[in-house]
Amino acid sequence: MNPWAAGALLAAGAYWGPPYLLWQWWGLSVVQRGLGSARPELGLTFDDGPDPETTPRVLDALAEAGVRATFFVLGERAEAHPELIARLRDEGHELALHGWRHRHGWARAPAEAYADVLRGARTLEKLAGTPPRFFRPPHGAYTWAQQAAARRLGLTPVHWTVEAHDWHPAYGPEAVVRRVVEGTLPGGGRIEGAMPGDIVVMHDAGPGGRTAAEALPGLLAELKARGFHPKPVGALRGLRRGEWRDLPKRAWVATVDRFFDRLYHVEELNYGAHSVFRVAKGPFPGPAVEVASGGRIEPGAPAAELHLHSERMARAGEAGSLTAFRFFKRSMPDLARALRERPHLADVEVFWGVSLFQEILEPVGFQLVELPPARRRFLGTYMHFLHRLYGGTPLKRIWPKLVLIDRATLLERYG
Repeated sequence: MNPWAAGALLAAGAYWGPPYLLWQWWGLSVVQRGLGSARPELGLTFDDGPDPETTPRVLDALAEAGVRATFFVLGERAEAHPELIARLRDEGHELALHGWRHRHGWARAPAEAYADVLRGARTLEKLAGTPPRFFRPPHGAYTWAQQAAARRLGLTPVHWTVEAHDWHPAYGPEAVVRRVVEGTLPGGGRIEGAMPGDIVVMHDAGPGGRTAAEALPGLLAELKARGFHPKPVGALRGLRRGEWRDLPKRAWVATVDRFFDRLYHVEELNYGAHSVFRVAKGPFPGPAVEVASGGRIEPGAPAAELHLHSERMARAGEAGSLTAFRFFKRSMPDLARALRERPHLADVEVFWGVSLFQEILEPVGFQLVELPPARRRFLGTYMHFLHRLYGGTPLKRIWPKLVLIDRATLLERYG
């Protein structure tokens, strides 16, 4: 290869590669979520506006639901439509910066990218009366130049954890709702649905704006029904930037967790913001147990093994042990609902698992059974490791127990 071409490729890689990995992919030093809490919050954001055709429709839907959001606006469009900036401000929405013009950062020279951020911020401050607090570049694609400009202006970079895909031609309004709240994809696949503290990205301009405006009434109603409270990014509690300590957890989720979920056919019971249970159907491993309803569960009986949603539990735990207990208690009706709504679980006689959280599970109806010492030590070491990996605070040295709740007891208490 020509030395000049090789040098150009190397320089381009150094300019584009690290920002993509560090900020866009790994989320380091970029805000991506807030804390989970007993009142599950969700950051709702819109990019690319304002647009005189679609932004008013988005604002009407938000006003109807009594919801405020964060709008990452373009300086060029804000200058062309100051009346929309005034409406956004007057209706209590948070104005943030998307740059001056909508152009991918990789397609800009460094000086142009730097100047774009400065010009956009000055324009927005002039129109809104206050400087923006947050910055998200077009496509969420950061460069060294954009980050330098954001640092100079004191802007906090914001990414997202849930992408509505309202801009995609395969997504109509109903598909947008299902993707955000459940993680259901049009082709039948699944991703992670919304969790407390997540930041959702939508659009209020272009094709995405039209789809978003149509999807919002149904989406906001569904989020409310599931216990979520959408709000601007700046109003999320516990807002924090990504750190190096988050990377091992992300790698574990992307590899080990997903492998075992596929291997054992683990499925989400994602019925609400507080849902923490996942299940995998299979025979009860034993030992035989006399259950609270008066019957007896034998080894091999139709059963479903319980798995906790580790990420959601860690976020609840960050908000305190009482919040974690509330999440467990509010998730118990999910098990009864699964018996009614999922045909392959209709014959399940017992839900069981191995857990460190006996003090929380026993008050909500679970029986506790001691494990053999060797298994208890092995599983205890593994579970303490997972708890710390997902960001939970250190637990006192407790050993796991077999926990179970039989069908009759579950339906009597939560059915």
